[in-house]
Amino acid sequence: MVAAGVRLGLLITLLWRNGAQVRKNCYLCIGKLYVMKFIRRYQSDIYGNYRLAALRDGALAGLLIAGVVLFCKLIYYPIYAPENYVTDIALLVATLFFAYRYRSRLPEKRVFFKELMLYGLGLGIVAAVVYGLFLLFYGSVVDQGFAARCLEHFIAGEQRGAGTDEEKAATIAVMRTYKLRTWAFIGAFRTAVMAIMTAFVAALLFRTEKNVVRPK
Repeated sequence: MVAAGVRLGLLITLLWRNGAQVRKNCYLCIGKLYVMKFIRRYQSDIYGNYRLAALRDGALAGLLIAGVVLFCKLIYYPIYAPENYVTDIALLVATLFFAYRYRSRLPEKRVFFKELMLYGLGLGIVAAVVYGLFLLFYGSVVDQGFAARCLEHFIAGEQRGAGTDEEKAATIAVMRTYKLRTWAFIGAFRTAVMAIMTAFVAALLFRTEKNVVRPK
């Protein structure tokens, strides 16, 4: 039990100290709390079945991200991290496309920020799950050097970071125990967190109705 706690603590330390990318994810999680608090302040109507649409479109978005990763492999530019700018851009494009299509399919093409935000968050979470499952397949069948590249990339980031040599050595030792499923989980988690930003952008761009502040 103590050993498991130590490993968890080292993993959290690693994820925080590994660079700005992970801290960005933490800040986005905090931002999500403020966004949801902001949404609850306003009164709005729901015009469509955003839950079902998010489930369907999220699966398609996850497959789109997977397709982009496969394309990168085909052009001899395999990804070096479970989540990177390529996958982030793919998620953003997918979210914008499906959010616009969702609005255009509503009976009156009217939609509030809240509905689009909830739709985008649901889409992102489903896409992250699909992408995480894809990484398990990708790393075991398509690109068996994927996990090794991720390890090399994370170790390089740790060596460039702050901290004593002893701390870095302990963190790197934990990294070396990572399996393919660990990298797949990291990719899915970071993609889900990035969905907060992409959902917010899509909701701002494609909303058609102004929200009314709830009476206190």
